[in-house]
Amino acid sequence: MKTMHRRGLAVCLLLLAGGAGAQQAMPEASGGMPEAPGGAMADCPVLLQEAEAHFEQGHQAASAKRWKEAEPLLRSASGEFLKVAAACPTVAAQANRQGDRAATELKLVEAAISHQSECLPRFDKALDLDLRAAAAKSDKGDPAEVERLLAEGEATWREAVAVCQSPHREKAEKSLAATVKVRTANAELLSAGPACDAAWKNATALIDYAKGAWRDKRWDDAAMLYGKAVMAWEGAADKCSGTRQQQAQRKVEQTQIDAHNAEFCGPLWDSATDLSQRVKSAGNGVSANEKDQLSMKAEVAWRDAAGQCHGSPQNLARSNADALARERGTPLPANAQALYGTRRPAPVVEPVPVKTSVATAVTATVAATVPVAKDAIKAGAATTALVPASPASVAKVAEAPAAAVRKDAPTETTLVAGDTTYKGHFTMDPKSGVVSGTGTVEWANGERFSGTLVEGRRQGKGRFNWVGGQWYDGDWADDRAVGYGIIQFPGGNRYEGAVVDGEPVGRGTLVFASGDRYTGDFVRGLFHGQGSYAWKNGNRYDGAWNLGKKHGRGRLTWASGDAWEGEFRDDLKTESGQSIAVAAH
Repeated sequence: MKTMHRRGLAVCLLLLAGGAGAQQAMPEASGGMPEAPGGAMADCPVLLQEAEAHFEQGHQAASAKRWKEAEPLLRSASGEFLKVAAACPTVAAQANRQGDRAATELKLVEAAISHQSECLPRFDKALDLDLRAAAAKSDKGDPAEVERLLAEGEATWREAVAVCQSPHREKAEKSLAATVKVRTANAELLSAGPACDAAWKNATALIDYAKGAWRDKRWDDAAMLYGKAVMAWEGAADKCSGTRQQQAQRKVEQTQIDAHNAEFCGPLWDSATDLSQRVKSAGNGVSANEKDQLSMKAEVAWRDAAGQCHGSPQNLARSNADALARERGTPLPANAQALYGTRRPAPVVEPVPVKTSVATAVTATVAATVPVAKDAIKAGAATTALVPASPASVAKVAEAPAAAVRKDAPTETTLVAGDTTYKGHFTMDPKSGVVSGTGTVEWANGERFSGTLVEGRRQGKGRFNWVGGQWYDGDWADDRAVGYGIIQFPGGNRYEGAVVDGEPVGRGTLVFASGDRYTGDFVRGLFHGQGSYAWKNGNRYDGAWNLGKKHGRGRLTWASGDAWEGEFRDDLKTESGQSIAVAAH
């Protein structure tokens, strides 16, 4: 109020100055403003203070998110700062700075008001429509009603994209794309006809019933229901077309796996789970020998399950078996499968020599397997690798001692032990079930080893092939891939050099499918130590590496011949180095 009085007093004094004085106070035709003492110029500080007061009030309201209150205050302050800057050269710089602040904050407030009144309501409406469409689809509702909800949702998302600011605009765009995709799939459902829709509903209902039986561990019912679901999906594939036909065909394949697992995997899984729980709950009242025996029973149960399960349960069963072996710290005895396995072997049949090229199949007594675990390693850009299950210690490669293999090796025969088949010059100890000899070992899951076994353990030279196309060919010592060998990765990368437990460790060369090549030191499959990396385009790095990254002293040479030499850190050049230009000719 005092400020208003002061401003009114200044105006009155200006009017009392008279006609000539008033005329002098008016701007000249050129637009200039005389900087005479007194008159309007004397009111500039007061006007600036008023504008700053309005700005502060608006700023505080905006800080408290009282957007509608802040907007008129900031708008008024912004206009007042402009007037002061135009009329008062002495404070114009300060007024302009404050005016910029007021204008910036006004834009933020206007955006917040727009967000609350325009963006958020559309966001909430579109999300509600998406939820209702998803619920109708989940309840197998009328596709026409689902289409109506999706269409309205798509239109609302488009409105949100138009009015929302970042980051809500990007979220609305992403949701719009998802809704359009779902709507396209629903359109196919509408056009597929009643026959496709009915078949689809029947197959889905059977799957739901089968899942219920699976949860209740009613394995016979689950297997039967999944089997019927397979036929229902096959019928849907015949009646539907386009994307839905492809989806039905994929569901046939998955449901076949589920049906198999319900019949053959589920009961074994329950047994293995029960034994594992007993191992965990075994207290101090159980001796170490009894606990080890229980652990071995559980491990055999999991390996039995792995032999019968398909898909991801098979991998999980193997992981559970390997975990028990690691916790126990001792390998399974050779006769463990015969003692604790659920599938009893047939009586012993002695190998029969054959004179022709056709081998005589002989069923053995014990399922003596050679376990191998497949883990991931990193070898530069190589993604997957082999890690045979064995202790982490490093041993020298030793060729199979001549005395270890029977001198009176039989002619080529075939031995079948559980899910393992031995083809070649093998013999089996009838008491322990241990297999020795040279030839090929094949597992039911498609893996294969070609080489020498000494008392059931890989020794000397040999090659292991995985189902995915990966293989290792090289030295083996006491069932471990240790020494010198070649690793072929599924993606086309190829390593040759020193290995420890199936990983590149030591000196070797990794050739990438892209044409790049690294030669140097490895640790746990990573570039580590001194080595050279040559890119296909002609660039090259020679120097120190640390866990897969250029780190330490090195030289980076481009295909042009120019180079940079110095210290690298975490794959990047540091300030400690210099550029080396190629010599001009």
